[in-house]
Amino acid sequence: MHHKEMIDLACHAPGTQRTIAVHRFGEPDARPKVYIQAGIHADELPANLVASRLLRHLVAADAEGRITGEITMVPLANPVGTDNYQSGRLMGRNLSATGQNFNRGFNDVSQAVVARLKNGETIENAIRASLDEIQPRDEARNLQLQLQKLAVGADIVLDLHTDSEAELHLYLDPDHWPQAADLAGLLGVPVVMFARASGDNPFEETCAAPYLAARAAGHDVPLPFTTVIELRGERDTQPANTERDAAAIFKFLIARAVVDGNAGDIPAFTGIAADFSATDILRSPAAGIISFRLPLGSMVEPGDVIAD
Repeated sequence: MHHKEMIDLACHAPGTQRTIAVHRFGEPDARPKVYIQAGIHADELPANLVASRLLRHLVAADAEGRITGEITMVPLANPVGTDNYQSGRLMGRNLSATGQNFNRGFNDVSQAVVARLKNGETIENAIRASLDEIQPRDEARNLQLQLQKLAVGADIVLDLHTDSEAELHLYLDPDHWPQAADLAGLLGVPVVMFARASGDNPFEETCAAPYLAARAAGHDVPLPFTTVIELRGERDTQPANTERDAAAIFKFLIARAVVDGNAGDIPAFTGIAADFSATDILRSPAAGIISFRLPLGSMVEPGDVIAD
């Protein structure tokens, strides 16, 4: 049964109080267990929009008794960042007071978890107990801790983001390829990038980190499927795109037996899958105004001119 709960964040100043809205579906501890969040970078609003559309699908499926797993969803994951304005512009990527990137510096409890596993604890209980020991020093750190706690024990973690300007793409651990081709095919992404320990503890990698550490220490634990879905660019709020993306993620949940139903034929992934190190940033040799010759998604060869 769908129910909504509100989690209070630590008060950052007298007279203020922010909350996280959490939607829960299915029976507690039913499998597969899924955690979905959107907009930890609060200026990536298309991610929140896709999440709100996906929420409609889940509410309807719940009313029909079709939720077979457990789903925890946070459609607006960063109420701190949504109030982070400067000169009329939403600056939701970094906390204005400190410059902290909201999707960096999550709590890596890997070593504490491995120590607890030696004492016979389950990995889920070990992660939960290790997170419970953390005392966050400010509202933003408290937000990060609460989101991590919500994701504990999930078999699938979907972290919805948006780039500044981009085609659809995924970041995921290489151990989940090619099994994750179903999600890539349903979304129609042209690029999948493999990332592990890419730096500074982003959310989805930090969720997987204790499992990777436990496996390295010889413990037989499954690695959760954690992925970032980059939903195009920050201005891509067209209804056709957001509805399509939400429907694709919903079909993925059906295909993974989280929701009962027929996902239909899964489109084949026809794009490029490569390590994150295969990406490159092109830099202008001089100052000036960039005028692009080619649109996003163009295939290019060495020596091609892409901009003036």
